[in-house]
Amino acid sequence: MHCLMVPNWTHILPHFRMFKKAAHHLVEQIDSGGELIPATSAYDAEKFKPLHLVYRRTNGPFWRKPTYHPTEFELKHVLVDKDTLVPVHQREMSFKFLETVDGLISGKAKVNLDPIKGKAECSKANCNTIQLQGTKQLYVNVSELIASLEKRTIGRYWEQIKNSYTGDLCIVTETLVSVEPITLTKVNKGASKLFVSLPYISKAGTECSLSTERTLDIPKGTVLAYKVWDLTISEDDTLCISLPVKKKSAKPRLRFDEMNVKQEEGLEICREFTCLEDALKSQLLEQVCQIIEDLELQSVLSELLCDACAGIKYKLSDLNKLDAKGRECAEKLLSIWSEDQLQNAVENNLLKAACLLIAALEDLPPATLPLLVQSLKMQILPQQLNMVTGIIDVLKHSQVGQFLKVDTRVLTDAAFEITAEILNEIGIQVKREGVQKMRGTSLHELTIALYCLEALSNH
Repeated sequence: MHCLMVPNWTHILPHFRMFKKAAHHLVEQIDSGGELIPATSAYDAEKFKPLHLVYRRTNGPFWRKPTYHPTEFELKHVLVDKDTLVPVHQREMSFKFLETVDGLISGKAKVNLDPIKGKAECSKANCNTIQLQGTKQLYVNVSELIASLEKRTIGRYWEQIKNSYTGDLCIVTETLVSVEPITLTKVNKGASKLFVSLPYISKAGTECSLSTERTLDIPKGTVLAYKVWDLTISEDDTLCISLPVKKKSAKPRLRFDEMNVKQEEGLEICREFTCLEDALKSQLLEQVCQIIEDLELQSVLSELLCDACAGIKYKLSDLNKLDAKGRECAEKLLSIWSEDQLQNAVENNLLKAACLLIAALEDLPPATLPLLVQSLKMQILPQQLNMVTGIIDVLKHSQVGQFLKVDTRVLTDAAFEITAEILNEIGIQVKREGVQKMRGTSLHELTIALYCLEALSNH
């Protein structure tokens, strides 16, 4: 047993995002078959080991993949005969994964302070380094597991366990865990320069630099990724397992068409914001700006509203996780809807729109959120939305690294710099001449966020 003791973990949610990103990239590098599921938290390491039960949730916005949550149970807890379960094997895996991303965003502005004239230059460089070295594979032989379940009857706790969770019950069949402590490091480097022309001096100026570093230590034995099989009951009331049902493969063109349809449906729901009275728009916008500043508030509200919109009984007790300021904001947002409306949230498009917005904010990189607030103050959201939807069209069939022309004339220089910085965080490098996709990425969340914020600010 490995005890994961991280002081004040709930107050450093950016570290959760670092862990999720590292696990996601790990799976992208080593699993071409798509069966491995990246872990989302270092908290539940012991509950994602082979022969443990987890449940799958599919609620949430259209762009999210199913999520898996741990239970307190193992396979032996649901069988009448708990003996002779298959053994758990282990195997060392030798690989090293190192990613370094360097980017540069620069801009210039004229300075005119009579009699001083000159120009200011500023730049921001990001260097994100994630290193994962050495894992251990814990697994059960699936063929042996299937054979061992033949004619094994379920116990009286099965229905109780199944009814305790909202979602499909699954069993973990394989887990990748760290064999040594892992350190995740994110480094942000910034620099600014100011040069001016003075009488009798051709050029004078100064340069400032700033570097911040965030480090997260992951203990030995932490789950990084895992595989699951579905648990089902056969006609003779015996327990059996089956591969999770995968979506049917389709040609890339059809996949993009399907995503466009889903995005259009999402935007159609978000149009509910445009029909609100100005006073309510202003009230919602004020609360959304507060939500943007609080990552923990985003996470709690996203989960609560996704449950409500999926017809799952939500738990207002989750608000107790928030501090006083966050709880007050959440209660103000929820007070817009009566208890009856929340109970029938599946039919409430305005609540669905709020769910899509908050989920989009939660899924966007944290560095983009203050930039969205700045864009809101500059009143450039409509132009940004125009540009982003245009980028979506040209990126449909593009490859990573391919440079494509995009019309950016709708944005002023200042607006273009902010928009380019937002897109750079998402994985798209933007220049005045065009765009370049730096990695596999999606603009669904950004489009929803821009559309909703623009609708709420239009009063």
